[in-house]
Amino acid sequence: MIKFQRSMIFYVILLSSALHSAFSQVETSYKNIPVSLSDYLSEVIKGNLGYISAQLNVSIAEAELKASHVLPDPEVTIMYSNNEDRRLQMGQSLETGLTYPINLGNKRKAGIGLARSEYELSGLMLDTYLQNLRAEAALYYFTGLKNRSIYQLQVDIYKQLTQLARADSIRLLKGEATGLDALQSSLEARSQLTEVDQSLADMQNAFVNMMYVRGKKLSDTLDIPTDSFPYRKRYYDMNMLMDHAVENRAELLAAIKNKEVSENYLNLIKANRAIEMSLEAGYSYNSVVKNEIAPAPDFNGLSAGIAVPLKFSGLNKGPVQSANLAIRKSEMIYEETELQIRSEVVQAFNDFVAQDKKVEHYNSGLIEDAYKILQGRIYSYQHGESGLIDVLNAQRTYIELQLSYINALFEYTSSLIKLERSADIWDLTAN
Repeated sequence: MIKFQRSMIFYVILLSSALHSAFSQVETSYKNIPVSLSDYLSEVIKGNLGYISAQLNVSIAEAELKASHVLPDPEVTIMYSNNEDRRLQMGQSLETGLTYPINLGNKRKAGIGLARSEYELSGLMLDTYLQNLRAEAALYYFTGLKNRSIYQLQVDIYKQLTQLARADSIRLLKGEATGLDALQSSLEARSQLTEVDQSLADMQNAFVNMMYVRGKKLSDTLDIPTDSFPYRKRYYDMNMLMDHAVENRAELLAAIKNKEVSENYLNLIKANRAIEMSLEAGYSYNSVVKNEIAPAPDFNGLSAGIAVPLKFSGLNKGPVQSANLAIRKSEMIYEETELQIRSEVVQAFNDFVAQDKKVEHYNSGLIEDAYKILQGRIYSYQHGESGLIDVLNAQRTYIELQLSYINALFEYTSSLIKLERSADIWDLTAN
C-alpha cells in the first residue's frame, strides 16, 4: 500500500511538471496585427477581389454607354470604268458617291437610353454587392472576435486547472490530499488542453477567413480584431425600418432600374423596326468619246436619290411581344423584391429582439455568481471542506455560462448586422 502511494505521488508530480511544457506547444509563429472594424472594412473594400471584379462591370457598362453615342458611318463609293477606250475610243468614266443611313425611329437615341439605363443598373448592382460584402466582412470580423474570446477563456480555465493540479501535488506530499484527487485534478488539466488546442485552431481559421475576404495572401501575419462586441441598448421601430428599406435598398432600386432597362430595350426594338432609308448623292465624270459612229464630248454628271428597304421583317411581332413580357416580368420581380425585403426586415427585427433579451439575461449577474461559486468551491476544497467533484462541477457550470455568453454576444451582433443590412442602415463603425 505504501509502495502504491509513493508511485502515485511520483506519477502526479510527473504529470504536473509536464503541464507547462505541453501548453507551450500550442504557441504558433504567426505575427498578430491588431485591426479595428472600421480599418478592416476599409481594407476589405480596397482589396476584395470580387468587389474589384464587380467594379469592372461598371466600367464596361460606362464604355458601352460611350460607344452608343457613335453616329452611323457614311458610305463612300468610287468606281472607274473603261469602255474599251483604246480599241473603240468610247472614253473613260469616274463615279463617286456618298450614302448615309437614316432611321426614322431614332435608333441611336433608343440605343443611348438603353446603354445609360444599363450603366445605372450596374452601379446599383455594385452598391448591392458592397452592402452584402460589408455585412459579410463584419460577420467574419466578429467570428474572429468570438473565437478569440473562446480561446482566451479556454486558456484561462487551463491555467486554473494547472494551478489546482500543482497545488494538489503539493498537498499530496504534505498528506493533505488523496492521491486520487491529485491525479483527478491533473487529468482534468490535461484534458482541458485539448479544448485549448481546438479553440486555437478555430481562432486561427477565423483569422484566415478575415484575410481571405480582404483579398490578402496568407503569409506569417494574421489580422486580430481589437474591437469589442457592439452591445448596447438599441431601440428600433420596425415600421420605420421597413419604410427606410423600401426607399433605400439597392436591390429594390435595381429592380426599378431593371424595369427601365426592359422598357428601353422595347424602345430599341421598335426603333429597329421603323423605316430605314439611305440618302444617296453622286458625281460622275465621263471623258471624250472619239468614236466616229457616236462621238460625244466629255461631261460631268450629278445624281441624288433615296433607298428604302421593304421591311417585311416588321410583320413578325415576336420580338415586340417578348420585350413586353420582359417588362411584365420585371414588374413582378419588383413586387417580389419588395415583399422579400419587407419579410427580411420583420424576421431580422424579431431575431434581434430575441438575441437582445438573451444577452440581457446573461448580464443579470449569472456569470458573476458562477464565478463566485467557483472561487468558493476552490477555497473550500483547498481547506478540506468540500470535494474535488464540487470544484469540477462549479467549474463546468462557469465554463458553460461563459461560452454561452460569448455565443450570445456573437448572435446578438450577427442579428444586428442582418437587421441593419435588411433596413439599409449602418452604424457599427460609428460606435
